[in-house]
Amino acid sequence: MPSALVLDTSFLRTLGGPGHDRYQAFVDYVKHEGIQLYLSQRGREEIEEQQGWISTDWLHKARTESWISVSQPVQEGVSVYNGPTAAIVMDRIQQRLADIEHVPPDELRKTDAGLAGTAIMLLASTDHDSIGIAMDDRNAEATIRAVLSNTYYENYLSVLTIWDVLESVEEDG
Repeated sequence: MPSALVLDTSFLRTLGGPGHDRYQAFVDYVKHEGIQLYLSQRGREEIEEQQGWISTDWLHKARTESWISVSQPVQEGVSVYNGPTAAIVMDRIQQRLADIEHVPPDELRKTDAGLAGTAIMLLASTDHDSIGIAMDDRNAEATIRAVLSNTYYENYLSVLTIWDVLESVEEDG
């Protein structure tokens, strides 16, 4: 498991809120293992918009707990060593998702692309040596993996499904 996870709203929705066993097992696991959680700026906005679908407890914890926080806005020019900039990676993801959805890229929300941008920014600005993007959206997951493959980031950034994460929680918990 990476030392940090950027959480997608699809992941949070599937995980549930404080009343769900998966939620509690996940929170206990990341606290015990010292895994830092991040919500992207766009993820925070989606949680605020989708109250009732996603537990707002995540926003409360991001304001009050040290193991989860809302990241700074993506600095699109950031890159690590020879890796492409966050903007280039985000544009590639956005274009591929638009092709899958058969819509112009500017009509899609940039939340999924922003997850990769956030992960690149965190890799460049923190001491985390590996960062995972945790999600439960098959199209976005496959797209982000494809874009990150064969770049500098493929060894430092990973895309994890909720089932990958829950399997680790069960194995180690």
